[in-house]
Parts: sequence; structure tokens; C-alpha cells
Amino acid sequence: MRRFILFVASLAAAAPLSLFVLTPASAASSCVYEVAPPYPANLWIRSGPGTQYERVGAVDYGETVEGSCGSGRSWMRVWTGDAEGWAYGPYLEPVDYDY
Repeated sequence: MRRFILFVASLAAAAPLSLFVLTPASAASSCVYEVAPPYPANLWIRSGPGTQYERVGAVDYGETVEGSCGSGRSWMRVWTGDAEGWAYGPYLEPVDYDY
């Protein structure tokens, strides 16, 4: 057992530091979404993935926001020029640009 613990510790020590450093969301690949809740309202951006987290910004109904690419079934990481945080995914519709 002790050998296993030493082995795991050596792996952790040898792992690149970049695995443990958080990068800004804007550095990751992103998708564009339109704010489209089931009723005309602003979409709150929160400091964490849930309504218990503080509001850090808002996006107007019908406006677009950048976010992490995902299914939109839960909370999604989003960012605008004014705020970065989490928004409720079902209220975001993917924007499909045809170039």
C-alpha cells in the first residue's frame, strides 16, 4: 500500500502544472448563444452554477452571449464584455452562423 501511495505522489509531482491552473473561459473554445428564456426577460449571469450564487451581470432577452460549447441542459459557463460567470443553459439557444 505504501508503494502505491508513493507512486501516486510521484505522478502528481511529475504532472504538468498546467493541469492544475484554471484558465479564463474565453481562452477555451466557445460557441455563441441567443438569450431565449420562455418569456421575454433578461438572463442573469451568476458567479457559480446555481441560483444560490451571486448575480454578476445580465444579458438582455434576444441578445447574444459567448459560452462554453455544450448541450445546454444545465448551467453553462458564459462571458460577455461586462461579465463572466454561469447562466442557465435551457435559456440559451445556439446561434448557427452560415458563412
